[in-house]
Amino acid sequence: MERGVPYPKGRGISWLIQLISLVTIVSGLVQLAMPQFVLKLVGATRDLTTEHFFAIIGMFMAIFGAMLLQAVRSPTDQRVAVFWAAMQKFGASAAVVIGFERHVFSALALAIAAFDGLSGCLILWYRTRRGTY
Repeated sequence: MERGVPYPKGRGISWLIQLISLVTIVSGLVQLAMPQFVLKLVGATRDLTTEHFFAIIGMFMAIFGAMLLQAVRSPTDQRVAVFWAAMQKFGASAAVVIGFERHVFSALALAIAAFDGLSGCLILWYRTRRGTY
């Protein structure tokens, strides 16, 4: 698709990608504000160091979610931002699975990994389909 050509809004899976981005923003902000809550939820060790780094991860989750939301709602081609948002989801999914395998997280964390992995797939699919509307 040519640069500067607007994409139609509200079509296809755009609404689903916007929902994923909103969930990512909210969960990132919760993790930023209350890392001890999230660490407890996923069965991880809680101390000042893990809380600090989980808060940092939450900040980046919120930023990537906001970037994706802005990209999806943009009237112009934002495929690069959409691609990197998908990569963030795949990276998060892999990191959580590795954490589970290393006994850092409980089995509940696998649901989070599944959500992120599926989200990454949907975001990439959206990226490929968006230009065909």
